[in-house]
Amino acid sequence: MKRYQGMVFSQAKKAFLTDEEAEDFTQEVFLKTYESLSQFRGESQFSTWLFQIARFRLTKVFKKKKLPITDWKEDISSVADHSKPSVVDILDKEETSHNLRSLIAKLPKSYQMPILLHYFENKPLKEIASDLNIKLGTIKSHISRGKDLIRKWWSHEIES
Repeated sequence: MKRYQGMVFSQAKKAFLTDEEAEDFTQEVFLKTYESLSQFRGESQFSTWLFQIARFRLTKVFKKKKLPITDWKEDISSVADHSKPSVVDILDKEETSHNLRSLIAKLPKSYQMPILLHYFENKPLKEIASDLNIKLGTIKSHISRGKDLIRKWWSHEIES
């Protein structure tokens, strides 16, 4: 849980309005993961499997939430307010995020771990270098090379 809670929580913060909702969702995901642990077959990385559980739980939460019908003036103002993402936007973003995670899972481990720690757990580069016992310049290089590979694979997937 310690290893992946930052990843799940950072994604939950993007989907929910308050940190409290994001924390509750994160706990729910880890509870569901624990309950389903016997079903993990090891065909993918644990982080990929965990992310799938989080994604399905997020979809379920938003399907359960039935927003009350409000006054038409409020509806118009909410449509005009582009700062609040719609459920469709959030789910689309989750799909993109899932595709990105799949590409990250294909990276060599030396590139994968620094990218996950920096972008999904929001760890500073110096801390990553210290934790992995690798020079800071090497961490920067691995992240850069990993991002280049992801860009290459991403553009290839879009073309096909």
